[in-house]
Amino acid sequence: MNNIQEKEINEQLLGALERSKEMTRKMKEKQELKIWSEISVPFSLKDALTRLSKDELSDIRRRFEIKGASQLKKGELIDLLSKQIPLLLEMMFTNIDQERYDLMKQIIRNGGYIVDPDLAQQQAAYLRESGIAFTGTYEGGRILAMPVEIVHHPIFQENDQQLSAICRRNSEWIRLTQGLLYYYGTLTINELHDLLEKYTNEPVRLSNYLSVIDHAISYYKQIHRDEIGFSDFRVFDSKKAKMEHQMRKDLAFFPFTKEQLLKAGEPDYIERNASYIQFVQFLTQNYEIDREEADGIVEECVYATNIGESPNDILQYLQSRLEITTIDMFKAFMDHVVNMMNNSRQWGLKGYTPRELGAKERNSLLTLPDENKIIDFASKKKIGRNDPCPCGSGKKYKKCCGR
Repeated sequence: MNNIQEKEINEQLLGALERSKEMTRKMKEKQELKIWSEISVPFSLKDALTRLSKDELSDIRRRFEIKGASQLKKGELIDLLSKQIPLLLEMMFTNIDQERYDLMKQIIRNGGYIVDPDLAQQQAAYLRESGIAFTGTYEGGRILAMPVEIVHHPIFQENDQQLSAICRRNSEWIRLTQGLLYYYGTLTINELHDLLEKYTNEPVRLSNYLSVIDHAISYYKQIHRDEIGFSDFRVFDSKKAKMEHQMRKDLAFFPFTKEQLLKAGEPDYIERNASYIQFVQFLTQNYEIDREEADGIVEECVYATNIGESPNDILQYLQSRLEITTIDMFKAFMDHVVNMMNNSRQWGLKGYTPRELGAKERNSLLTLPDENKIIDFASKKKIGRNDPCPCGSGKKYKKCCGR
């Protein structure tokens, strides 16, 4: 291939990429216009459903688990949902948490709608799929509004205390789950269920828990689910995460406190330990960047550590973001990278930092005069350098703790 042909191919690829970007932008604009189209308040549930497409109505039907209605025409489906949603609302509300419940109460107190709702796009979509609240533009302002049947539904008056208690329980379940996955990466359903019962100190009905988490996944987008189980939204290879757990099958998950997990379960939480803060300070002191940008760079480094990137990979990333022009500066970066990696909690280490795990493993091993032999306190057996490492990694001792 000559240079002219290569140039033509590159131009064609760039052109295709630009056309794809433009198409995506137009689709987003079209969706945005539809989400915030003109709306009149008050409105009935049937009025709200009439504004939706057949696919959107089917999403609501699936959310309420209404069977035998997949072949209905749009008008028939609207009639069915208008009758069924008020009847099934109590079941739906057993799956929401305190944040969503407070939002509903705020709308009711405000006469059926609120102006300029602080909602992410997926949150507005969840409320629409639940038949609870709908977005639109009213008198020039964006609003989130509830149909009159929902606003005046007896569930908000008759069972208020009971519903509030369920919502508080669900909030704790969601926060604990998000916190556990923040530190452990990926967990099976059984592992999550066992840990939840441990931290709540009470039995948890699995079907209720899974339903609550399913709704939370749609609303918060902090968790994803696959055939392995549940994962933090940052985990892109759940099989690898669980394989790393299995390599340390004799190592228990790090024993976080309930308070630590609830804190880690908050959206956008980042554990900023001493090594993290020192790295951020190093960047702001040596480069003309603000603290927010420096924090974002270090956050990326911690994430790279969690997915198994090497120190060299992280340094390459840093060189793509910052100029590292001297040997001394390069060494300083390396010191901070290694310190950060050694003190960062990692999914593959079941929530431990490498420093914590190293200390734990050293406490269970005793070095003998022969440097090629160690003794495992648990079994009292001598371990050769070619034997499996007693830490449970599955590697040979010489390739793991015996380095």
